[in-house]
Amino acid sequence: MHWERTGIVAILGVVLSLACGCWQGGLTASKGAMASRSFLPQLPVELAVESVVLACPAKDREEYDSLWQSVRPVGAPESITLWSENGLRLGVLRSPLPARLQQWLENQSGHLSGSLQTFHQRQEVFLTTTPLIERCRLRLSTDLAAPAVEKEWEQIVGGIWLQPRLHKRAVLLLCEPRLQYEERHSWIRPAPDASRFLRSEEPLFERFPTLQMEVELTSEDYLILGTWSGAETNLGALLFGSGASPAPVSPEVATPSGLRLLLLRVQAPQLALNQDLPEIPPPYLRR
Repeated sequence: MHWERTGIVAILGVVLSLACGCWQGGLTASKGAMASRSFLPQLPVELAVESVVLACPAKDREEYDSLWQSVRPVGAPESITLWSENGLRLGVLRSPLPARLQQWLENQSGHLSGSLQTFHQRQEVFLTTTPLIERCRLRLSTDLAAPAVEKEWEQIVGGIWLQPRLHKRAVLLLCEPRLQYEERHSWIRPAPDASRFLRSEEPLFERFPTLQMEVELTSEDYLILGTWSGAETNLGALLFGSGASPAPVSPEVATPSGLRLLLLRVQAPQLALNQDLPEIPPPYLRR
């Protein structure tokens, strides 16, 4: 009997030790394993692009041109040349910003528009840089091997199309100048639950795919887009010239009396941004 009791006690001890070991193992499971068993939804990383369109007075044309000496060029040489042929400029600035640009940012009367575009539910966005233009005629170059052609548009709004995506510790930002028509295209599509049909409207764009640029941005980078101070009757004068408003007498884009800049900065949690870009005054558009 004594040996039988001893055996039973030993068996019970082994069983209890195994049970305790399993229980303790459950408590000391790795965070990754616990996360994999979690029923809570994993929130996606929120990517955003902060933008502001600045108006530079005509008296500051020299400062506007000198600003580009501090800009780091981006893109392939062929793409940079093609942008220049169309009167367009872009490049990257690092914090801290040049003093003159900082003054323009702090002068809120020069802010034509500003927004924070989030990309949780969307993949692309179109940022306008001009008001509605009734009619214009431009010299357009979309191929370095071909001569520039003249094109005419009516009822358009100019701007920059953006498509960002995360890449390691940075953001790759695809940008392209585009013209948006005032006219919209109507579509009939089924509802998400397939219970009925819905009518939706989408804007129509004049695209320039050969002018697409992909830029890699970090937390300390600012993407700046603009034109040449002497640009006339081209895409740069249209998008970034304050004198590009339509004139009933001449449909051509006038020589800009003032100039515009589009300043962009990307935001993502893993970039750990420094908040040194001045706050855009209300109304602040979050879309």
